[in-house]
Amino acid sequence: MRALFWVLALFGLAVAFTLAARLDQGYVIVVFPPWRMEVSFMLALALLCGFIGAAYLLTRLAQTALRLPEDMRAWRARKRREKADHALLEALRAHLDGDDRKARHLAAKARESMAPDLAERLSAPEQRSLPL
Repeated sequence: MRALFWVLALFGLAVAFTLAARLDQGYVIVVFPPWRMEVSFMLALALLCGFIGAAYLLTRLAQTALRLPEDMRAWRARKRREKADHALLEALRAHLDGDDRKARHLAAKARESMAPDLAERLSAPEQRSLPL
């Protein structure tokens, strides 16, 4: 529904711009010696809006490109945490199944998880049971 309103607003803006362009008789004179250019006011206004839009898009693109290494580091850290959380769940499952060797191996991978203390307890070789 929101997209429909945006499309209607754009069409309304296009109609208003076209009606205003019919009534416009002004010109913009651009002088750059030895050249002189005469452009209608509406074309100059459209070019100015296009230039501002392109500058905005280029600025956003440059900002995104400069922020890309930080975003990639955060994405990799999040993926590492997700893998560690998955390993912790698998370690708990192995511990509850009675496979202590597999539980210790998976708990060693889970040290960066959301519960590193639980991973520590699971990877401890001397402890036989986990108090829940």
